[in-house]
Amino acid sequence: MNGLIQFLTKIQTFNLLTITKVELKSPIKEDGNKPAYSLAHETHYYDSFTYKSEIRVLKDMALIDLLSLTDTSLKREYEQLKKLKERFKLIWTNFHQYYGELKAKYPSNFIFSIQLDYLFIVNNLQSDYKDIYIGDEFVESLHDTLKIRDKFLSELVSEVDEILNPRETFEEWMVKQENQPEQVEDATAKLPPKIPYNPDAGRPKFNRQYIDDFLQLIRTYFSEEHFNQLGALIKAEEQPANQMIFNGNSNKLADAFKQLYEANLIVGCNKAELEKWILKNFLYSNGDKVNEYSEGWLSAIISSDTKVCKSPILEVRMKDKVPFLVPTVRNKKNSKY
Repeated sequence: MNGLIQFLTKIQTFNLLTITKVELKSPIKEDGNKPAYSLAHETHYYDSFTYKSEIRVLKDMALIDLLSLTDTSLKREYEQLKKLKERFKLIWTNFHQYYGELKAKYPSNFIFSIQLDYLFIVNNLQSDYKDIYIGDEFVESLHDTLKIRDKFLSELVSEVDEILNPRETFEEWMVKQENQPEQVEDATAKLPPKIPYNPDAGRPKFNRQYIDDFLQLIRTYFSEEHFNQLGALIKAEEQPANQMIFNGNSNKLADAFKQLYEANLIVGCNKAELEKWILKNFLYSNGDKVNEYSEGWLSAIISSDTKVCKSPILEVRMKDKVPFLVPTVRNKKNSKY
């Protein structure tokens, strides 16, 4: 089980570096004599391009180890992996609570406030934390490395879940409908039954009365091509050829969908299914690069009660028990979005 151990150790260990002002990509405006924490070596934030590949390989090795287990042992490991996923959801909730979209500097106790040291292993954490500068470079790097770890943990959990609870594909369902084979006792009879195919299960349904208003409010956040694809997806459930890019702070789009869901303007799915739908269909760009959403990150926004979006795109308000969409005033510092 060495592969599984290496993977789980890697995604739960944060190796902080302490660097000087000169080494920072974004120079410190104040507290110039203080050292600063860095995690850029574990992300794509600047110059590190191997960390993500390393985590991916370790995830594949972990899966190979799990495939060698008996059903009972595999189920036991699966439950432990789900507990770890819950810890990632908690760190995302804590992160969003203290994260600021426009902050350049964070409190010196930021790491302790989000409980990173409690939930995971944090190496090189200084006891005199007040002497360490924490700026937006570190927080964005932490955000990126958490996404990488969360992404591959979620993939591993999904792959194990598929082994324990195999899904019936649309093609398999069609063949079964055409042939209607008789029940035959054979070697496959001991396998767990496949979950039947349901094309509408978990698919968000938008209240048509509000679709045009919603689309107009978010139009400026998409290119014309992706905006047209978004309209087709929401109105006619036409799947886009590729993921659509939301041009803005990552939590704005998730917050908008969450508000629609909680006002019953999105139905036909639960919050977890809405998160998977966003994960499948959207990327985001904050101006310098295109990023993927992560399952735990979305869950911390949509499934928790924490208010994480400081400058939302819209608000859903009620008048005489009837909802209506209201655009919000954008922060001038973030007006490009």
